Amino acid sequence: MVANGNVIGLIGSPNRDGRTNQLVSAALKGAARSGAPTELIQMADHVVAACKDCMPWVCKENLKCTYEDEAFEFLSQKVLNCGALILGTPVYWWDTSGLVKYLILKMFRVYASSAPLQGLSAFGIAIAGGTGNGLVSGLRPVYHFFQMMQMRAIEPLPVTRFNFDIALERAEERGEEIAKMALQRAPFKGLEERLLWYDALPYLGLSRAEERRLLADYTVQGLRSNDGAPLALGLARADELAAAGKSLDALVEITQVYDAGAKAYDAKDSKK
Repeated sequence: MVANGNVIGLIGSPNRDGRTNQLVSAALKGAARSGAPTELIQMADHVVAACKDCMPWVCKENLKCTYEDEAFEFLSQKVLNCGALILGTPVYWWDTSGLVKYLILKMFRVYASSAPLQGLSAFGIAIAGGTGNGLVSGLRPVYHFFQMMQMRAIEPLPVTRFNFDIALERAEERGEEIAKMALQRAPFKGLEERLLWYDALPYLGLSRAEERRLLADYTVQGLRSNDGAPLALGLARADELAAAGKSLDALVEITQVYDAGAKAYDAKDSKK
């Protein structure tokens, strides 16, 4: 299936000018550098109403919500007619935003059965901008959406304020990558290939403890080398404890590293 090559970026945040916007904009910048036409869309301007899960289930046949929803009509048509999708969400309480959730749930109801998006290239970004907790958990609903709609998603980008500058660079790189995929959809040969594809993507299979370990690592990386070196040793100790089967002790050590790192990061940040 040949797509139109247009790369759209959805900002799933009520903060139009916040970090989600910056990250998606960076990805679109990378896509534009590869020659793709791009479009940024603020989901806060198009708030999808909650799906009523109505019966009989006629929307999957009509390919249209039974209830008038101009926001859903607008956003769904943008997604259905794009060459590649970039979806960015803030993380609230270890989860994706309501703006994104409502769109996803209604897309499932109307379009998942007919799979009009199979093979569409997609890229998800989640920014846990406060504590950083949920940097991976907030991505999972986005990538579940991609998988159920049979899109071919690329490596996700979990972001915190601690790794934000590096994440902007990564977003641009992945924007370039997705632009190259936008001209030609690549549907999966079957369910098995799709399952293996998503199983192979990084981050999504992390346990809660491993997610916490990643957050602590990002926190340490956000510090100067002389500040971060002692904390890096703490992470090494945590890894040794985990390898010895002392999971609780390892997680306590990780939390201590994170707390110290976040405190040092805030102190550094206040001096700017």
